[in-house]
Amino acid sequence: MKKHLLFIIALLATISASSQNSRLTKPNGFINAAPRNVDKETNVTNASVITGPVKTIKHVINGNKVAASNIFTGSMNVFGYLVSQSKPLQYNKGVNAVSFIARKSPTYTASSNSNSGTIVGLWSTNLGTSWDETCIWTNATNLARYPNGGIYNPLGNTNVNNAYLAGSGPIIQSAWAGNWYASKQITSPGNNTPGADQQAHLDATPTIKKHAMARYAFTTIDGGLARSMATIVNDITGTTNIAYGLRGAAMVKGMFSAGAFVWSVDSFIPCTNLRSDGSANIDGTPIQAWDSAGVVGYVVLIGSRCGTSPAMKGMQPIVYKTTNSGASWSLLPANDFADPFWFYAVYSRLYPIASNTSVICANFQGSEGRDAVVDINGQLHLGSMVYGHYSNHNDSLGYRYTYSTEQYSYGETGPFEYPVIYDFYTKASGGWGYHMVDSMGTEGPSGTSGQPGYGTNNWTDGASAKMDLDARIQMSRTDDGRKVFYSWTESDSSVVGVKWNVYPDIKMKGYNVVTNASTPRMNVTTGDLNLDQAAYFHYMCNKAVGASTTCVTMPYTSTKNLTLNGGIAVDTYYLDAITICPSAFSITPMSPTGVATIQNNQVNFEVFNFPNPADEATTIVVDLKEVSNFEMAIYNSIGQLVDTYKVNGQIGSNEINIDLYNFEAGIYFYTVKVGSSVVTKKLVVQ
Repeated sequence: MKKHLLFIIALLATISASSQNSRLTKPNGFINAAPRNVDKETNVTNASVITGPVKTIKHVINGNKVAASNIFTGSMNVFGYLVSQSKPLQYNKGVNAVSFIARKSPTYTASSNSNSGTIVGLWSTNLGTSWDETCIWTNATNLARYPNGGIYNPLGNTNVNNAYLAGSGPIIQSAWAGNWYASKQITSPGNNTPGADQQAHLDATPTIKKHAMARYAFTTIDGGLARSMATIVNDITGTTNIAYGLRGAAMVKGMFSAGAFVWSVDSFIPCTNLRSDGSANIDGTPIQAWDSAGVVGYVVLIGSRCGTSPAMKGMQPIVYKTTNSGASWSLLPANDFADPFWFYAVYSRLYPIASNTSVICANFQGSEGRDAVVDINGQLHLGSMVYGHYSNHNDSLGYRYTYSTEQYSYGETGPFEYPVIYDFYTKASGGWGYHMVDSMGTEGPSGTSGQPGYGTNNWTDGASAKMDLDARIQMSRTDDGRKVFYSWTESDSSVVGVKWNVYPDIKMKGYNVVTNASTPRMNVTTGDLNLDQAAYFHYMCNKAVGASTTCVTMPYTSTKNLTLNGGIAVDTYYLDAITICPSAFSITPMSPTGVATIQNNQVNFEVFNFPNPADEATTIVVDLKEVSNFEMAIYNSIGQLVDTYKVNGQIGSNEINIDLYNFEAGIYFYTVKVGSSVVTKKLVVQ
């Protein structure tokens, strides 16, 4: 059958002025002021029920149900689940248990002071078939918020009843007032009385170094330290940048001693470019990542680093590394994301700053989430999106281009103009490498009136605004770090009608660090009776269950109610873990590979395509070093010719956009011939 191929050539030279000008023909867009506020819950009351829109359309892809979900707990409202960089869902290999730290449900009653700030810990030793629950924090005035935590296991222990649940998060009184830290030995069954280890570290009466919002990237090492990431600010109640005074990150360390934790703080305050008011250009979402032994670790902040060139002064990774369990830390060198190495998958997708078309400045302060893990080689993997800064002026780094009347962050019209998830990883030789994880067809709508996507957003906050929604990019790994996993949510835009992520499904991919192969995209919630197109506020477990050399499973949670009202009670679903076996790692990641060498004085060239795997369309890019005609052919898996093309190529990146609407799912191959040199690449159609 003749395949319908939409053929479009776009010419982008890597360094020429004409290349820069071609970007400017894309929509100029508007400017959207920056960081979304996820700290909406500054009171302790719960709103009355507000009936919101309820999804009625179901969309099952080939009936492919890969996971089953069941309600296993609930919460007073959805606010505690807003931050995807929190880590409430964790797996401990030593005692083979999954744990979840959460605010209590409306039907749970603590032994005393039972209120909206009560925190419970749940655990399961049979991968979610059954759960036990115990209270770890409750207080009459110091109400806990944004819980994250996991299981602390004494070294060598294999009995879950000798392990401890531990967690942390901010405290609210009439306003944000400090942070809570709690732990309790696991006993079966659990009970509704908190343990003796409840510590309120209040700003007004500091007993350790002052810090704020200890809700990020909680982690424990068996027999070692528990750690939570927080921010360092001047005044948590400040309403301006300078009053708030965000300037760095705090790593809050817990040393276990005699049944309780002794907490201390390490500070990470990088030199950043300052706004005119003297405030630092730094993001308030620090994360950390460690190897299994707790020896090699990283702290990742996003900020505008001092002393960098105009192309590097945007909001980019500022990374600290330790190789001695945190006894000392080193600041890794800044990376130049405008270097030609990054052109094919990163640089060519970024629009230049509005005031200077020769300066492209990468912005990692995306609103779709980010996460990090450490692999088997001790290298950091940072899962993130990136787009081009509208301006690299110190006062304007929180602004971005927006496009169309919907004010998307991406043009959403061409092969480069959609959100892409990358894995940026450090290399043993120094510097960074990368590969493209996948692209997304939708973006997260804002919960703030007047901001992009607000009108389409279907979640109310129970008061006068809505809930921020995003892709919640998260990462996990096998215990040994041999395999890395990515998850995110996106919606079917053909159902939604626009490209806002309001009916999300959880998507997932895996990457084998040793073989450099990835899995196809897996649709975790497609076909699930509870969460199909309704997988809101999900968490991916911090580790996969099982050995990296065999099949592993990945637990998830998702939280919602039927009215999509964040101010009232919500249910949390546990997904029977999706299974990933070694045979699934069969695809070479999308990287700038496929380099043809010079033969018989013919020109050399490079070839790659994205996305791969693909379902609706893919783009083949042929980068020529000099003007030359080339031929391209596409074959199916049994070698049958699908079609051929002859192209009058130009210097730079020649893009061929291929519509895959009528392609059957399977493996295809395409060849590109320039002179006597030929490159053959694989294309997977889902």
